[in-house]
Amino acid sequence: MDISSMTHSETQAPFQYTLVETNDGFHSIMNHLRGAKRLAVDIEADSLYHYFEKVCLIQISTDRKTFIIDPLSVTAIGKLAPIMADPAVEKVFHAAGYDLYCLRRDYGFVFSNIFDTHMAASLLGYEFLGLSAMMEKLLGVFHSKRRQRDDWSRRPLVAEQLEYAAMDTHHLLRLRDALEAELRQKDRLDWALEEFAAEAAETRPEKEFDPDGYRRIKGFRSLDICERMTLRALYLLRDAAARELDAPSFKVLNNSALIDLARRPPRNAQELFKRPGVSFRVARKFGNEIIRVIEDAEHQDPAILQLPPRCTDKIPGRVARRLMEMLKAWRLEKSKEFNLPAGVIFPANLLENLAANPPEELNAFTRFSGIRRWRVRLFGQELLQLFQQQQSCEPTAYSLDGFL
Repeated sequence: MDISSMTHSETQAPFQYTLVETNDGFHSIMNHLRGAKRLAVDIEADSLYHYFEKVCLIQISTDRKTFIIDPLSVTAIGKLAPIMADPAVEKVFHAAGYDLYCLRRDYGFVFSNIFDTHMAASLLGYEFLGLSAMMEKLLGVFHSKRRQRDDWSRRPLVAEQLEYAAMDTHHLLRLRDALEAELRQKDRLDWALEEFAAEAAETRPEKEFDPDGYRRIKGFRSLDICERMTLRALYLLRDAAARELDAPSFKVLNNSALIDLARRPPRNAQELFKRPGVSFRVARKFGNEIIRVIEDAEHQDPAILQLPPRCTDKIPGRVARRLMEMLKAWRLEKSKEFNLPAGVIFPANLLENLAANPPEELNAFTRFSGIRRWRVRLFGQELLQLFQQQQSCEPTAYSLDGFL
């Protein structure tokens, strides 16, 4: 276990962090962590460099100390599970969603009592929500983003990487306190606490490869049938190659390269060495397979491109479309009133669900996933009035100034 002192700039005081690389070192810090009432937590993962991503660092700060735990060498990470699940210990994250997902996936953690500084800042209407921007604005602390896209799976880590990682949590508890004070001042703390609880309880399904994802590639709609067949074949091959190389798909062949290969198929594997977006490594290792799948695509049945029939239950009718426009106008007015982005007031998917099936009483709002109690308390009665006017077919006009 190594202790290192670091200075981020000449104007900022140095702080110490503890690097934990062994199980013995990990066990020695657990008593300190167990005694803390709150912890700042962050992770570094390697999704930009590997197909099968993993947690590569876990940073934890108390009010007095900062630790960097190396889960690639420490095998006792599971001992943190009781702390993560303990409702008496607050866990502070910035943009918690991805961190919670990764820690659940890799270690089976369950979470309670979290505070998300990114979520808190969004509920307060901050424009720039990145950790560096928030630290500089509220704490006067500069946090360089230079190491943000590093490959955190590589060892050894250099001092600058460790300093960057430690900085992610070292000031996070102070940032949390500043945001909580502002939430209280604006009477929005109950909003935040409800959002935090929902975020802690949310379980995302593990990411799975979407075999129809090629349809979302920019340029797909401009391709003819044969080119779409080729794109589909290349897209499937790219995923298989990425798994074999343990590399992100975009680093095997990016989307622009896939579109180019579909539009201008190479005549042989040698041509791939000169094609934009095709690395020497990919051309050498997969060149023959690329040519084969392109040739095979020409003989496949185009029916393979057809999607299953869409469910028509959610196609909005005229009344729902009209109500949706009224809801958008109402949301815009509330966005101005609260000085918040429209999506924070009401996410678009919630508006669509309300327009398609408007509730008739306050209790009926609870059937909409993600509605949150704070939205019902603040806006429920207004929305019911809007729905009632629309349903009664009264001659009603709505402007940004309110109901007329």
